[in-house]
Amino acid sequence: MNTNVLVGSKKLIKVYEEVFGVEREKILPVGMPRLDDFLNKEKIDEFKTKFYSEYPNLLNKKIILFAPTFRGGGQKTAYYNYARIDLRRIYDFCGNDKCFLIKMHPFVIKDVEIPKEYADRIFNFRDYPNINDLYYVTDVLITDYSSNYYEYALMKKPMLFYTYDREIYELTRGVHRSVKDNAPGKICDTFDELMYSLENEDYDFEKSVQFVEEQFGDYDGKASDRSEEHTSELQSPSLIS
Repeated sequence: MNTNVLVGSKKLIKVYEEVFGVEREKILPVGMPRLDDFLNKEKIDEFKTKFYSEYPNLLNKKIILFAPTFRGGGQKTAYYNYARIDLRRIYDFCGNDKCFLIKMHPFVIKDVEIPKEYADRIFNFRDYPNINDLYYVTDVLITDYSSNYYEYALMKKPMLFYTYDREIYELTRGVHRSVKDNAPGKICDTFDELMYSLENEDYDFEKSVQFVEEQFGDYDGKASDRSEEHTSELQSPSLIS
């Protein structure tokens, strides 16, 4: 039985070969089929129409999506330190032309408490079913160690990484590569740094551009077709030993 690994670009072949011990000939740089519809303009326009009909108060607003991962050892102990978020400063920053959506990791049981006086600019999107759909309307993503930035990067829009516990997290949870050196966007280790980046639109966006080039190459939304072609070739009797 042939087992192959699909990766986003040729530049990732060496990474998978070294890190995961996959034989080079089994790594297929055809793109990621699950992302084929991600940049589908028709799908995006359809979603936006539906989204803004459900949330008309967000129409024509710059949307900032805050979607961090959980802290703790797993689902039973998952939490997020909400004390690290100053909702008043976020509310004042949003003004009348921006809004702040909080999409907490589903493992986190304790919900964020948004005071009523902030509820017209800060919104709890915990129960929104699909975070990937929200990327279509998001102008800036704020995350940390979550992998959600991977799909969002395809939108070629700014990202910020709010990593107030970066050193502890890297030591206790372990990461393959340094967050500070490899995150595809601006690293903010304090809330003051996060607000400065938002206020000054300081995103280190060139890192995002480089990340997309390395991870997705010449992504064209046709990875499914290429993966099927490769599968057919590998199943051909003339190629099976």
